[in-house]
Amino acid sequence: MTWTYSGDPASSARDAIRFLIGDTDTTDQLLSDEEIAWINYEQSGSSTSTTDLYYSAHYACHAVGAKLSRQADKQIGDLSVKLSQKAAQYRLLANDLMAHANRQSAPIPYAGGISVSDKQIDLDNSDLDRTWFRSGQFQDVRDGGRTQTITGIQYFGPGADR
Repeated sequence: MTWTYSGDPASSARDAIRFLIGDTDTTDQLLSDEEIAWINYEQSGSSTSTTDLYYSAHYACHAVGAKLSRQADKQIGDLSVKLSQKAAQYRLLANDLMAHANRQSAPIPYAGGISVSDKQIDLDNSDLDRTWFRSGQFQDVRDGGRTQTITGIQYFGPGADR
């Protein structure tokens, strides 16, 4: 198993994930390159993809937290070492990374049919469900209804206006 870090998170997905989870100290290696590649592959479908880095870092933190949770707290007299705190901190970091990942991929609202070109695209789409109301849907040429080409107003002939 190998462990590498170039110091430049922009250079690779592995280095970015290492940077996000704080696994940058060569004397305290938390995850191997192969483990990070597998986590990234599980999240994005590619071991080198940079599209889901925060999700991958989230799961990497869970992996580190699971690894650290195996270590017990120790106390000798007044001196105590609480190794469980490291696992708890990685779980908190995992939550922060997930929140950041969710903010990055927030849905963007779309209101269709506002612009003229958007409406034309919808009208030209033969696969679109046409159960909605539209201008001229009640026009019946056989019944004498016709639309003026200049104003677009439908004319039904003489009637109450006379």
